[in-house]
Amino acid sequence: MTVIATELFIVTDIGPFRFSIGTVVFVYAVLSLHHLLIIPTASLVAISTLLLRVSLDYFFWLQRDYFSFMMAHQYSGAVYFLFLAVILRVGGFKKIARNLSARLVLFMAAAVIASNLVEALVRAPSLKIFSPGNLLILVMMSLVQVFLITSFANISHFQKITVLDEQERVSYEKMLIVASELYDELFFMKKSTENMENIMAKSYNLHKRLKELKLSDRSLARSALEVAEAVHEAKKDTVRILAGLSQALEIKKEEQRMTLAEIMDLVIKTNRSYSQSLDKKVQFNLQIQRDMRVAQIYPLLAILNNLVSNAIEAIRGEGYVRLKVSCKGPVVKISVYDNGEPIKERDRALIFEPGFTTKFSPDGVPSTGIGLAYVKGLVESFGGRVLFKERPFEKCFTVLLPLKRIAEE
Repeated sequence: MTVIATELFIVTDIGPFRFSIGTVVFVYAVLSLHHLLIIPTASLVAISTLLLRVSLDYFFWLQRDYFSFMMAHQYSGAVYFLFLAVILRVGGFKKIARNLSARLVLFMAAAVIASNLVEALVRAPSLKIFSPGNLLILVMMSLVQVFLITSFANISHFQKITVLDEQERVSYEKMLIVASELYDELFFMKKSTENMENIMAKSYNLHKRLKELKLSDRSLARSALEVAEAVHEAKKDTVRILAGLSQALEIKKEEQRMTLAEIMDLVIKTNRSYSQSLDKKVQFNLQIQRDMRVAQIYPLLAILNNLVSNAIEAIRGEGYVRLKVSCKGPVVKISVYDNGEPIKERDRALIFEPGFTTKFSPDGVPSTGIGLAYVKGLVESFGGRVLFKERPFEKCFTVLLPLKRIAEE
């Protein structure tokens, strides 16, 4: 690329001296490709440039009488790149180039001006080169080359930052979805811990009562105690896992804050992919009356993902899901509408009960039926309520949450 770019040049009044784009390509390549070895690369460029210019002169441009005369001037390009490479190498260009700074720009300007000066001295008499007007042209054109190098480096740096920001955003969104799913498990583990605590207490009370009865067969009392001890051990393991998950989620939560609009967009994006995986054409619509920064990201994501995924599963073929967010005083109201299969009237009183389901796999295996029960439990843990309303050709789940528990202060 550098060799080809050397033939794109500006001719000045400094004898046969030329300012080519090859400088821009070479220095930008060394600046961007950190694995390049400067001296060997410059040597290859110098040899190739000399061969190209000599070949062009010989076959296309010069009469044979002038060829031997002009050939003496074509090695100046090779001298230029070798001299430039030595300056860059000795000056520690790669160390300076780690950050785009004023020091780097000044160093490049000095190196390019010095190299252009050496090439000019090879091509033309020194008296002509060191005249004030010619020196000014040389410095100005060298600065133009450095400006182009810096511009390309800035553009490249900006593109890298843009790509990294996009990758970070995608990674963060994936992490949020995983974390919200972990929050589901966390909620049930907390309930399991409470259940184990109750079982342990009942087993120990049973042991004490059996012991007080002074039965001849003491194995029953021992068995009750063993049950209490086993449940206690299981509870300790569960509490350890619970603490680890809680700590991990707390660390993730501190990394970044999100607005309600960003959370809703993430829910839509995730569930759009889910609907496509089910070969369903689902249109999503979002209305937000008031945006706010959210303090409880994971539980809110878990609630919305469950409701929206349920809505998608209820749709046959094509349909829509509408999400509407509004604030009424101290309450945040989030409604999820869909035009999927209606829920039978006799089932409406049971939809929030654990284990109840209307979904079956193609093999007739029922779903676990914990989605809506989980949503209800999670909403109520925040002091809120979840409501269901059926309309003609549409059903709606509404979540009411206290503003002070959701919004960030």
